[in-house]
Amino acid sequence: MDDIEIAYAAGLFDGEGSISLVSQRSNRSHSPQVAVASNDHEVLLWLRKRWGGSIVTKQPRKATHSISYDWRLTDRRALTFLRSIRPFLVIERKMRRIDLLLNEYVACTPRNGRYTKEMAEQKQALVETFFSLP
Repeated sequence: MDDIEIAYAAGLFDGEGSISLVSQRSNRSHSPQVAVASNDHEVLLWLRKRWGGSIVTKQPRKATHSISYDWRLTDRRALTFLRSIRPFLVIERKMRRIDLLLNEYVACTPRNGRYTKEMAEQKQALVETFFSLP
């Protein structure tokens, strides 16, 4: 992928994207999730082709609304995406959250899911800091 495509993805993320820490199952710890919302399915297919992930269809809440879509990417693939687009972002709030995850998430998250007491405490502190950011 060239810088133009990565910069385009960064623009989509700055404008229509979000980053969060989600717990997808009750027995799993929080993990990063990136999402980009759009009414244009084609642009989300473009993102999925380059970074993977899934596209979720959201039904309209009112008859006058259009169908919309969310492209979602989770776990370490989300971190890979964020690392690639980070140099091109302009929205400070998103950059603060991304920097926190890129600098601290891997260090306190074992790939096998077996947390030491220290890692669990670090992970909880990371989650609290993440959600307290303005």
